[in-house]
Amino acid sequence: MSIQKLIDQTNQAIRKVEQHHAPIDTELADLYKDDLNDFESVQWLINAHDTDGASAKIDGMDTEPREQIVMAIADEYGNGYVETVLGYEVPRLKQRRKKNNKKG
Repeated sequence: MSIQKLIDQTNQAIRKVEQHHAPIDTELADLYKDDLNDFESVQWLINAHDTDGASAKIDGMDTEPREQIVMAIADEYGNGYVETVLGYEVPRLKQRRKKNNKKG
């Protein structure tokens, strides 16, 4: 998922939550808006080649949105960029091969 797709999905989540008009939904929408602002800031900083600023912004984010933006950056720029430029480790998931269990 690209950073822009993450931003788009967060915008959609805000609109969906705001449609309910319940007090708890207002608080949730505000949290999503904070995440959205952070995602947009990180995207802008990366586009401006301010990797120190982007890394500092990411460091200050809550855990879940921080993980989301790091994974989006890895998808868009590669794991090497995230690890060497931003200083974050990207977990490497091993794909398991399915055994062919045909009965003869």
